Amino acid sequence: MARITFIGPVPPIRSGIAQHGGHLTETLARDHDVTVLSWQHQYPRLLFRRSQVDPTVERHPNARFTLRWWDPVSWWRAGRTGQESDLVVLVWTTPFHTLTYLVVLALTRRTRRVAIVHNALPHEPLPFQRTLTRVVLGQCDGLIAHATTVADELDELLGGKVDTVTVAHPSNIGVERKPLPPLDDGLRLLFLGFIRPYKGLDVALDALAELGQHGVRPKLTVVGEPWDPAEPWAERVAERGLSEQVDLRLGYASDDEVERLLATHHAVLLPYRSATQSGIVPIALAAGRPVVATAVGGIAEVVEDGVNGTLATPGDAGSLADAIERCAAQLTDLAAAATTVAESWDDVAAAVVKAARIDPS
Repeated sequence: MARITFIGPVPPIRSGIAQHGGHLTETLARDHDVTVLSWQHQYPRLLFRRSQVDPTVERHPNARFTLRWWDPVSWWRAGRTGQESDLVVLVWTTPFHTLTYLVVLALTRRTRRVAIVHNALPHEPLPFQRTLTRVVLGQCDGLIAHATTVADELDELLGGKVDTVTVAHPSNIGVERKPLPPLDDGLRLLFLGFIRPYKGLDVALDALAELGQHGVRPKLTVVGEPWDPAEPWAERVAERGLSEQVDLRLGYASDDEVERLLATHHAVLLPYRSATQSGIVPIALAAGRPVVATAVGGIAEVVEDGVNGTLATPGDAGSLADAIERCAAQLTDLAAAATTVAESWDDVAAAVVKAARIDPS
């Protein structure tokens, strides 16, 4: 049994990455002594202008919510805790927390360190992001990625100095596979998650407008919070004449609500301009819903065009419109092939131990 200190977000912090941390730490704790250090204040309000906590989910039963982005003492205490462990697991999503991790790494030089890399580089660029990423991840003994594209990017950034173990991303939510709803009123698409520029919702609206010119009018439900609360999404929908087709639900969706939404829609839409991977894809497939997506990052490693979904060229409304039409035409077969393809959380936990090169017993 190894002593493991996990440093990263877990529920009730709101995000798929926090859900990931919750599942992983609970799985690791079956065989190891795990200490979980999470965030009390993860980001300044200027960067994250909404609630950072989901009141509908249970608080991680064993986590200490002690880290504060502005408090070096909390970073130092995390590093001191890591000194007493056999392994420190860091969660890397953005260079914003570089100083936190440098303090932890400085105090844990004699401890094995592994990073779970959700994004090698951030979606919204930051100054010196490549240098900061190298400085932190280059000190780790192993890395975990959920897509070969992320592993390749890490290899390029770090010059192959740190080995990366790649393991598929399991579903963050336990969803029940439900039959497809009737197609009586046409294809119903679901867009889930934070509405950020790289996710291409505007491209999806252009694709729906293009389909409407040919008499094809699929419905789209958008569920998620805008990254910029000031963005006029309702006006953008109206400008394209899509007010009758697009249902904007600009708010956070609980896990139970996500499961209900999946049951009442035919397919999930991911019109990303760029991406490393997506936690939405394994949830959709586990629910038996095909995915209409763009061929970016690790998404194309999980979504097979014409098998369990359809793929389009990123940033191309015409290509996305074609992918939506193909999904509607092949819906029954695509849904039948939409099954869980990812490893289990046991496999992710085993990958962490493998990357650390510690005795799993």
